[in-house]
Amino acid sequence: MIRVFLVEDHALMRTGLKKTLENTPDIDFSGESSSAEEAFATLVDRKAPVDVVVMDIGLPGKSGITATRALRQARPEVRVVMYTVHRVEEEIFSAFTAGADGYCLKDTTVDSLLLAIRAADMGSVYLDPAIAHLALDRIRMLRQPEEDNPLSQRETEILKLLSQGLSNREIGEVAGISLSTVKAHIQSILEKLSASTRADAAVKAIKKGLI
Repeated sequence: MIRVFLVEDHALMRTGLKKTLENTPDIDFSGESSSAEEAFATLVDRKAPVDVVVMDIGLPGKSGITATRALRQARPEVRVVMYTVHRVEEEIFSAFTAGADGYCLKDTTVDSLLLAIRAADMGSVYLDPAIAHLALDRIRMLRQPEEDNPLSQRETEILKLLSQGLSNREIGEVAGISLSTVKAHIQSILEKLSASTRADAAVKAIKKGLI
């Protein structure tokens, strides 16, 4: 079970998310707060048991980014998923610099948020497909010198398309291969890069200078 704590100041949004999390079999809803200050009283002062915090950015008082940085310093074992309407490149980059493990937009599906929570719990990175290109462009600017590429030429091609936010079907259409072949390539990519999600694979490949 993944113990999840929610930090969201919008009451209606918080109620809806709470209901969703409570009804998800592999998630244990551990609590909620409407501000960073309330969250700290529970998570830092009382050290309530939690694995993943779903954090809004636009909170009253301390912002979600400031709260994330302080929380990761106080409890580095806790993972943080940003859940927000913000698509600004600087805020996305600042969130990950502060220690966020995932960035999910509120106008996406609930399934995407659950995927982000599960990825964060496994120690992986989650990027919402709608803003992935912004984050990946910034990562490319900071990437390390190119390393030996464990991927085949076709896998590298597939990974480049994946990093652009294309779906499996779209990748197949561009590359001229079947959906099952795309899935097989992606599985091989994940294994070779020791990645658990598509976004995690893209981030690792870019940091290593492989794409």
